[in-house]
Amino acid sequence: MKILVTVGAKKYDSLVEYIDSKSEFNDLSIEFQIAKGKYIPKNNPYFTFTDSADFERKILEADAVITNAEAETIYKLLEMKKRFIIVPHFGKLKKHQVKIINFVWKSRYAFVANEFIQLKILLEIISDYNFSEYSKESFSKAEEILEFLLS
Repeated sequence: MKILVTVGAKKYDSLVEYIDSKSEFNDLSIEFQIAKGKYIPKNNPYFTFTDSADFERKILEADAVITNAEAETIYKLLEMKKRFIIVPHFGKLKKHQVKIINFVWKSRYAFVANEFIQLKILLEIISDYNFSEYSKESFSKAEEILEFLLS
């Protein structure tokens, strides 16, 4: 199974180090997208920054994604209908991140791992789990706003 681990622009050394150093993940093909943290993966490939198109390609190539609670990444994964696990960076969560984590969890769109030790089990069942399907709701007031601005 091919796994992409992405932390966005935020450092999340503890997550990257945990996955990179545990032998229980050796049977997986893991690639990391890391920020400017102190821990550099020793056992798996990584990249620090990539353009949007390249990042989307990496997401598409992955069977599953492990991510922190960045809203932009979560919505991208939902729209791409990707299977993913959110690993909140407790102690650094902002109010909007708590809301999106709760939304995703309660809607059954993805898994949320509250502890790193849950990751291996969640990865073992993620392929067969029956997640709810996310459908993007388009913003329907654009024409009314444009009409108002032009009148």
